[in-house]
Amino acid sequence: MQTWLVENSTPHRLIDAAAVAGLVDAIGTREPETLAACILNAVRPLVGAQQCTVFAHESQRNPRLLSGASVDGPWIAFRTGALHAREFAAQDALRDVLERRPAAGPVGAILVCRQRVADMAEGSLRSDCLDTGLVDRLTVLARSGESSWLAVHLYRGAAQGPFEMDAIEALAGVARLIARCTVRHYACDVDGVASLRSVVTEGVLDLGPRLTEREREVLTRILDGVTVNRIAEDLKLRPTTVATYRLRAYEKLGVASRQELFATVLRNRASNDPSPGMMASASPRRHNVPQPMPALHTA
Repeated sequence: MQTWLVENSTPHRLIDAAAVAGLVDAIGTREPETLAACILNAVRPLVGAQQCTVFAHESQRNPRLLSGASVDGPWIAFRTGALHAREFAAQDALRDVLERRPAAGPVGAILVCRQRVADMAEGSLRSDCLDTGLVDRLTVLARSGESSWLAVHLYRGAAQGPFEMDAIEALAGVARLIARCTVRHYACDVDGVASLRSVVTEGVLDLGPRLTEREREVLTRILDGVTVNRIAEDLKLRPTTVATYRLRAYEKLGVASRQELFATVLRNRASNDPSPGMMASASPRRHNVPQPMPALHTA
């Protein structure tokens, strides 16, 4: 996978003003295809993408599909997105960037990543992309918070062929606009999921050194309502191993159930911060109108 850091510069291609207006209007919409459709409409003349999916990567969870659109209908994008969310941990090279320690840039950092489908690991994600005719993927990756990233995936089909360097540079020219609109849409939290998951994540992290990293991963998913079997599938563990991590964590915290765990997290959060608020760390800072052109630098 190729990765570039986006920095301010001057664009060599312009984006249609009506497309920009549509993209801004899509911020905060509840329709699951609108944001991706507006992104696709804005960048398609520049890069020739055929499909767009938008994901939130929050802490140690599987990615969450925020929006999807395709020139062949949104259901195709949602199908690809659902499989991506399920198989991400095992098959997507983007995970190496998202989980890098220290992180691949401060909050607000923007990357452009390229992943050819033929270079993906053998598995259902690659097979599904090839079955639907997808051959190449560009991603605008924005770090929206200390433990969260937003990913805008743009795919090309076999008829268009792989992305050329001109297309990658053109995407870099509008990456800051795409990233900021996506971050602000995410900050709107139209379904209330982001704020809840943020509080849960911070609550588990606040429990501190009493828990191992694996125990925190398990507890975060338990608080999200994920079953032991699904946690085992996500983390590539046996269900009995997940149950052991859960038992050890419960013993360390002095709880015996998910309800008691919730109470402990909320009580601990309340004592540290009486009004934790919604996604404070992920809320976008106020900026002027996005500057037109970022440049590419190999990371």
